[in-house]
Amino acid sequence: MRRLPLASLAAAALIAALLGGCATPVERPDPVMSWGVYDSPGEGAKLVLGEPETDYVRLMMVCRPHSGEVDVTIIGRLGDPAAVELRSGEVSHLYAGAGQADDETDGAFDIYLKAKTADPVLMRLADTGELTVVFPDRRIVLPNAFSPAHDFLAICRPL
Repeated sequence: MRRLPLASLAAAALIAALLGGCATPVERPDPVMSWGVYDSPGEGAKLVLGEPETDYVRLMMVCRPHSGEVDVTIIGRLGDPAAVELRSGEVSHLYAGAGQADDETDGAFDIYLKAKTADPVLMRLADTGELTVVFPDRRIVLPNAFSPAHDFLAICRPL
């Protein structure tokens, strides 16, 4: 029996892993969507990815100023799990959330989760503006949010 050198096995494993990652479909939000930061005394600070001047939203983060905590709402599809991986560059974390059917959008599923402003993914988001939502069957690569995410998280961080 002929054996493959260890380097060949490692290379084959790396290629398989890379090809496996390519198999997950990538989605991008509608190009008319953009990031916005809002701060209202009654509702707190919000970072929203949506279509301007409409209620069409893909992702929203809300915090009370200087609370150190962020409530995240991701608009997914019916059948999506409530556990969602958020990724910013090489930093990622699987968040356990809760979900329910969206009352306003047919076929949508709202996923709610909480994170601290000191969370490594949110810190990386503030530094780079990169954010990807990963589900088992697809990845949603969001447009860069550097300035809005940086400003929003600065409002949310404890003093």
